[in-house]
Amino acid sequence: MAPLNKNHDDEPWWADGQRSEPVGCCSVCPVASGCPLRSQTALRCAVTGDQPPPPPPGIAPDLAESVGQDPVVAMAETVSWADVTAAVAEQAPSRDGGGNDPDWGRLQPFRNLLSIAVVSFLPVGGTTAARWVADSISSSGITAPVLTPLGFVLAGTGAVFLGQLVPGLTGFVCALAWKALVLTGRGLVRLVRSPRGWIITRPALWAAGIGVLIVSWRAATHFLTGAS
Repeated sequence: MAPLNKNHDDEPWWADGQRSEPVGCCSVCPVASGCPLRSQTALRCAVTGDQPPPPPPGIAPDLAESVGQDPVVAMAETVSWADVTAAVAEQAPSRDGGGNDPDWGRLQPFRNLLSIAVVSFLPVGGTTAARWVADSISSSGITAPVLTPLGFVLAGTGAVFLGQLVPGLTGFVCALAWKALVLTGRGLVRLVRSPRGWIITRPALWAAGIGVLIVSWRAATHFLTGAS
């Protein structure tokens, strides 16, 4: 076959019957179809630098037969999620933004576990604090655990305050009771604002949280099983 051009170097390999197809490392590469750097005359792989390129990871024959050859090749060429997870875990910072080591003491496990035990197992008036919160929410609404104790406190202090206006022994006793209530209130405020305030605030918060969980569990059980 006569050459199409005078310059043989410009002719494709198939234009001359005396020239053979160039064989390079890309001709046997299993991922050459998707490689932007493939070349029919390259003697070394432009990506890995090997000649020939390393074969893809081996796949069990039973897996290849069950899912087909194309999905197996695609899966073999993807990066293992286990390797990615391990790399991310190794690179994850073990310190906070200020360069300090993690301080697990900030979770205060002793205080939280003690508060959970008190509100869950310590009986008060035939029930526990968490169950009282749950029963109050179920019977009177979400605001009952707050408004019910507040109502008793306001009623008692209001009666003592008005009793001071009554002449005689009743007024004298109410005046003493009012002074005791004022001193007690100031002491409670100081205790709550002090470092030991968690003795009051932490059990109250856990009682509210666990009470809401109990109500949610009761509602889920009733919805799924019809139990009362």
